[in-house]
Amino acid sequence: MTHDLPGDPEAFCLLSVALDPVPPPRHCRERWLAELSGTARYLPFQRGLREHFDLTEPVANELLARIQQADAWTPGVAPIVGFLHFQPGPQLGRAHCGFVRMKRGMQVPAHRHTDRELTYVLEGVLVDGDGNRYGPGEVIEMPVNSVHALYVASEHDALLATAQGRVHLLGI
Repeated sequence: MTHDLPGDPEAFCLLSVALDPVPPPRHCRERWLAELSGTARYLPFQRGLREHFDLTEPVANELLARIQQADAWTPGVAPIVGFLHFQPGPQLGRAHCGFVRMKRGMQVPAHRHTDRELTYVLEGVLVDGDGNRYGPGEVIEMPVNSVHALYVASEHDALLATAQGRVHLLGI
């Protein structure tokens, strides 16, 4: 919702800069911080999740809410923290989909995809073997027979949504 204010917008801008900041009331600040750490934290990714994983809005919202539920996750083996599996829409066929939490500093060795892979970054930064960086809201798409390696380059763990099939690790 937008509001048209009478007067000169430039004057309002100057006035806002000239006024001393006023902290929000404590109850508002606490509610806002709770929302940021709750399900609202991932709402900016809802549209991308729907588009890339062929999901309806209610299903995407339910998945984003489940991210915060510790009992929804399957524990991983270090350095993978855990998995939260989900069923994609029909356009992804039989791809295995889910959220993955990866420890900062984790390296995924070079591997070849025998099926298409899609990685949608929600938190953290990934760097591929060519030095390309992918942050929140960005997608890495790897076609069949492509090869790549990844590294979690952020200061904190990464949270990803992935759709993938079979891969073959190289050099092992």
